[in-house]
Amino acid sequence: MLRAAGIVALFVLTACGQNNGAAVASPSPVIAQGNWTQNLTFTGDIAGQMTGIVADSGDQVSACTGSKTRNGEQWADTFYGMVGTAGDVWSIAFVVNNFRGPGVYHGGDVSFAVRSLDGAKKWLNQSSDKVTFTLDASQQSGTVDAGLSNVNTGKAALRITGQWNCRG
Repeated sequence: MLRAAGIVALFVLTACGQNNGAAVASPSPVIAQGNWTQNLTFTGDIAGQMTGIVADSGDQVSACTGSKTRNGEQWADTFYGMVGTAGDVWSIAFVVNNFRGPGVYHGGDVSFAVRSLDGAKKWLNQSSDKVTFTLDASQQSGTVDAGLSNVNTGKAALRITGQWNCRG
């Protein structure tokens, strides 16, 4: 009962302007590993669907700056997930180089990378690759339609489309 009265008093004091402390951003919720849902379709050198991430292990750690990013900073999302039924785990990284808030980013505004865990296979978006990356108001989900080039050949060889999610 006293706890409820204390919480009510805190709300009343805050509403009345009695709380002069500086506003502090609340941290984003922590989501259990492996619970970032994805709906990404891979075509080309990698073919299949990615529907979620795998649990963190060693250097294989999924992370997202999420809603903490401010204008002018770098927004980033790196995650690991399986594509198709082969069981291969791939590293996916989206980076908005000069974050300007939620919205649509194209080409040079965003960098994409896909690689195998051993680093032997890699794809990146080049200036000639068409990229559309959408970041919703939460800064923790959106859509992607990106063509990527094989690092070894320089040829367009991979396309990723669909919805991504992260928590940061």
